[in-house]
Amino acid sequence: MLYKFSALIAIAILALSVSLTLAVATDAVSGDWKITFKMGDHTGEGTMTLKLDGDKVTGTVETAHTGPGTLSNGAYKDGKLSFTANFAKHESINFTGEVKDGKLTGEFATEGMTGSWAGTKAS
Repeated sequence: MLYKFSALIAIAILALSVSLTLAVATDAVSGDWKITFKMGDHTGEGTMTLKLDGDKVTGTVETAHTGPGTLSNGAYKDGKLSFTANFAKHESINFTGEVKDGKLTGEFATEGMTGSWAGTKAS
C-alpha cells in the first residue's frame, strides 16, 4: 500500500514538474525587449517589457520620442500578439505582431500613420 502511495506521489510531482516546464518554455513573450521602429525613412529605438499571464499581455514601453507608456488590451493568442501602448505626451500606438525565431516582428499604427517594428530580447 505504501509503495502505491509513494508511486502516486512521484507521478504527481513529475507531472507538475513537466507542466511547469512546458508553461515556462512556451512563454516566448515575457521579458525585456530592445525594439526598433521604422516608418518610411525614419527609425527609432526603445525598450519594452512584456508579461504574459494566460493569453493576457501587460507591460511597459519607452522611447525617446514617446516617453514612458503602459500597455492595455494586450493579448497573445494563436501566436499573434496585439496591444495598445498609452502615453502621457503622445497619441496611443496600436501594435500587432508575432514571435518568430525568438524575435518580435509586426506593425504599428499611430497618428494616422503605420510602420513596422521588431524586437530582440535584451541581454
